[in-house]
Amino acid sequence: MLGIFRRDQSNAARQPERSSRHSRGWTGLHAHLQSHDSLRVLDFGATSPSNINYLTALGHSVYMANIVQDASRPEWLTPSGEGVTPEYDVERFVSSNLDFSGRDFDVVLLWDTADYLPKQLVPAVFDRLRTVLRPDGRLLAFFHGKIDGTGTRFSRYQLTNTENLDLIESGEFPMLQVYPTRQIEKFFEGYSSTHFYLGKDNVREVIAVR
Repeated sequence: MLGIFRRDQSNAARQPERSSRHSRGWTGLHAHLQSHDSLRVLDFGATSPSNINYLTALGHSVYMANIVQDASRPEWLTPSGEGVTPEYDVERFVSSNLDFSGRDFDVVLLWDTADYLPKQLVPAVFDRLRTVLRPDGRLLAFFHGKIDGTGTRFSRYQLTNTENLDLIESGEFPMLQVYPTRQIEKFFEGYSSTHFYLGKDNVREVIAVR
């Protein structure tokens, strides 16, 4: 019996890692969500019934976008000849994956998505999100301070009614880039204001106001 038990355990699928982190950015945005009615929210990441239920209970509508997996596919690389490095087809990716059928949004929860996207794609993603964010709309983004180690696994951010966010590991997607603060500031050019917060885990959080 003991041998069978051990064999079953060794073959069991690894459970996704779960963790929790304090977020000043979420704290500020949470207050905004609680003090306004009928906002349209764009939440990045795998479909999360928990987030949908939480936001709709506050009276908001929710849309989901999960682009990290799609961005990792080779189909977005342009064909190349011998000795020519293929380029990422940024325009085609944006038109295919960030087309919201004419919708605009009051809140965008981008989380740390940018850190897991090809570098060539990231400026275009921020440009596109600025165009679909309504005036005075808010965008929340996180940027890691290290490319590997504790806290860098690609995870789904789950909303809570506290100053903490729950994180659930969500696939084997490597972090592709750590951005310096100056580059992050450039991503948010054209916004009326930006607020930076530095977490104890060295994650830089940004709330940008359109």
